Amino acid sequence: MPSLMIHLFTAYEVNKNGSDLFWIGNFAPDYINDRVLKDKVHFRDSKNRLESLNKLKKEINSDNQFELGWLLHLFVDYCWDEKMISSFKEKYRVYESSNEWFIKYREETSLASYCLYHKYDWSIKIWEQIKKADLSAINSTLPVTQSDIEPYIERVYKKHSESDRNSVSKEYSEEIISDFVKTTAKKYRDWILNGEYD
Repeated sequence: MPSLMIHLFTAYEVNKNGSDLFWIGNFAPDYINDRVLKDKVHFRDSKNRLESLNKLKKEINSDNQFELGWLLHLFVDYCWDEKMISSFKEKYRVYESSNEWFIKYREETSLASYCLYHKYDWSIKIWEQIKKADLSAINSTLPVTQSDIEPYIERVYKKHSESDRNSVSKEYSEEIISDFVKTTAKKYRDWILNGEYD
């Protein structure tokens, strides 16, 4: 579960000309606060998470930009959880209780997110699109509505726009994030086109 701007960075790497609803779909699954429901929506409770993602890939409308964004979000989370979060857990579990490692983790991913928000020109372009989006155009069978998304967009935009312009994560440098984004975008393209994941 990377931060919002890591999701948007990956989405931008996949499709630099994405639509407003594509960008929104890339962070929409995180509007859920209830941890049990969030795990269910992200397939973290699934016996085979990749199999669940493959099933969703077949079910979504490939012409629906919001649904494509949602699918990419879940794929990015799968890759992140597999590669990035386990090493962080190991590093901090030695020193801290299981709850405290997560608090530290959220602090670091938030700092990385704020850094990306302020540093890159594409972020400004994307957020301008998001702010002007017609949310009534969200037409999906996914577990989300306009009334779910609207306050979430306002909240996360406020948090990022008011964050410290000099935010830096000690754990997730720009280089680490950039490597993850490029690798994951390539994996996603291979998975979408060929059904292969490795």
